Formats: sequence, C-alpha cells, structure tokens
Amino acid sequence: MRIKEDLLIRLKAGEEKAFETLYWTYNSQVYHFINSLLFDKSLAEDLTQNVFLKIWEKHEQIEPEQGFTAYLFTIARHFVYKETELRLSQHAALHVENFDVSDNAIEEQQHDADSLREYIDSLIENLPPARREIFRLSRFEQLSNKEIAKKLSISEKTVETQLYRSFQYLRSKLPLDKGLVLLFLYLVNQS
Repeated sequence: MRIKEDLLIRLKAGEEKAFETLYWTYNSQVYHFINSLLFDKSLAEDLTQNVFLKIWEKHEQIEPEQGFTAYLFTIARHFVYKETELRLSQHAALHVENFDVSDNAIEEQQHDADSLREYIDSLIENLPPARREIFRLSRFEQLSNKEIAKKLSISEKTVETQLYRSFQYLRSKLPLDKGLVLLFLYLVNQS
C-alpha cells in the first residue's frame, strides 16, 4: 500500500492528524515484522513504538515523493539490528567468564564452529533451488537485492521474500543463541 503524497506532505509539515493516520495504517505491519524477527511480543510492541517515535522526530526530513514504506521498514530493521546487537553482547558477556583459552578448548571451539558451519551449509542445501540461489547470491556473492532481481529477472520484492523465508527456515533449525548470531549476520548484510 502506498501512502498518498498529500498525507506525507502534511506529516512533513508537522500535522499530528497525518501522523496519527500513518500510525494506524502501519502500526500492525511494523509490529508483525519486528515480532517475526525477534519472537518477543512485548519487545516488538516497544520497538514498534520507537519506530513511530523516530518517524515523528524525523518528520521534517520525510520526502513525500520517495517510497515511504521502505523508509519505515528500514527504521524498523535498524531497531531490530540494535536490539539483536545488544542481546548478543549481553549473551557474550555472560559467557566470557567461562571462556577457556587452553589449546584443547580452542580446538573444541574450532570444531564446534566447523560443525555449525557444516550444519548451516546442509540447511542451505535443503532450501528449494530458487530460494537457495537467491540466498547464495545475497550472502556469498554479496549482491544487493536489486542486483539479484536483475540477474534472475524477478522483482526485488520476490528477492526480499525469498531471503526472509530462507532466514526464517535457518533460524527455526538453529538453537536460540546460534539463531541470534544468524539474525545478526543477516541484518548486518542488509544494512
């Protein structure tokens, strides 16, 4: 759905009614997007509120002729990225005290990392062929969604959807702490 340009012009001018209309139009979509990545309803509610606060703070910078939906979800993704980064650093801090730097521990950690990499590779191989190709072009060849769409003669939206589904599949197959690492890497590649 594309917001009418006049609503965005009114928002840019600081009209609260335009902001309220925008909020009620997109609130549930932003919430579901965030919750689908973090699987935490309370946190998704908080971050959704933060997204709209950011929109209000930056309302004077909105360009009505530009794609507002992409702008909105870029802000949402940024908040998810920051939250994931915070969770990862908290998770890492909890385990730093128990970190063993002996040769055996380093070898074991390397073995664990190699095993995880092999497992993720096998999960990628289980993706449907078209989805696997899109995932590989994005993650391994570092192509943008636009470049992938052009190369495969599909829409950017299809690329985004297939990457999202690939990521959801991988995350569902990994333990929570490894899922957070995967989410972090996914979001870093999207920034």
